Amino acid sequence: MELNLEDKVAIVTGAGSGIGRAIAMRLAGEGARLMICGRDESKLTETAAAIAAGDRVSQCVADVDTPADIVRLVTETAETFGQLDIVVSNAGTHLRGRIEDVKADDVAAHFRTKVLGPWELMKASVPHMRKAGGGRFILIIGQAGKVPGANVPGSAVVNAAQHALVKSASDDFGRDGVLVNAVCPSRIESPLSRSIDIDEEQFLGRSLEQQESGWGKTVPLGRWGVADDIANAVAFVASGRASFMNGANIDVDGGHQRMIF
Repeated sequence: MELNLEDKVAIVTGAGSGIGRAIAMRLAGEGARLMICGRDESKLTETAAAIAAGDRVSQCVADVDTPADIVRLVTETAETFGQLDIVVSNAGTHLRGRIEDVKADDVAAHFRTKVLGPWELMKASVPHMRKAGGGRFILIIGQAGKVPGANVPGSAVVNAAQHALVKSASDDFGRDGVLVNAVCPSRIESPLSRSIDIDEEQFLGRSLEQQESGWGKTVPLGRWGVADDIANAVAFVASGRASFMNGANIDVDGGHQRMIF
């Protein structure tokens, strides 16, 4: 399927590893020009080398917690490539712990990264997309926003706020041709999933591969996904093939999340 992403300009945050790197590589493979962003310059350099697209990929060390960094990221993108068509907001992590164990300051920091960061990124990038006649803003949102639990109240509250941001922004910017959507991963093998505890896990303390033998039983497909599964969904949502998708959230989880809405 032709996605018509040739020469589109995309920002991908959290592009130094895992899902962010896979998204950047997939968009580059479709012909997009990229500004990859993250806090670790060496990881961004590795991603750029893996993409191997010469002057079609640039990198910007920036922290989405810092509004000035976001403005600099968007400004550098526009100056480098002359336009901005796609933003994939992927930066962030997972906040685990019961309510009595999690500090309010940690929840606030999580909120800054995963809600206020994308908020500021929208403010900075949407004017450029309007100028280009439209664009795509895609937020990567973890499963806790739809499937809250006793061990993830911090992530549940923050991720739910991300969904509210997508819905509100899609209503606001849709009339300008700027489509705002979410892609929602769950049970995806990545550096993040290797570093956190997961509910329903078995064989604590063993390798991810050993644990997957138990975790896969909760996924109807019988296995975990990989970062490329998320990247493929993002590429489609970013494309002209998704021109009537706005305010949507797309689960990429092998059927693991069993909610109706």
